[in-house]
Amino acid sequence: MSEPEREGPGSGPEAVGEALRSAVERTLAATAESATGTRDRAQGVLDDVVRRSRSAREDIARRGESATSRLADAIGELRAADTESLRRIEARLELVERRLGALEGAAGSAKPNTESQAEVETSPLEPDEQGDPRD
Repeated sequence: MSEPEREGPGSGPEAVGEALRSAVERTLAATAESATGTRDRAQGVLDDVVRRSRSAREDIARRGESATSRLADAIGELRAADTESLRRIEARLELVERRLGALEGAAGSAKPNTESQAEVETSPLEPDEQGDPRD
């Protein structure tokens, strides 16, 4: 047999080249499909990361606003409590001043008390609130 007879219809250099070209194209097609799938999965993961980060940012903003509101409410309550406490202290101080005045008046009619006059003079009250120590 001669060489051309052995080769047959699909076994020439052109057939080998065609078979090689076909195999490379199939490999590239399979790789391209795989690369497309990988790219799609990577894009999906990236989209999920972006969605979660936006959600986390919004959640943090809501929590910050809530904390700010609660803090403002707490400060308002403290101020109200301080104002109420001051009013109660003022009322009690006024009662003590009245009782002291009554005691001094009763003691003044019995005998003069120089110590109470000295206390009035060193009192931290304003001069117009202290009264005249000679009275």
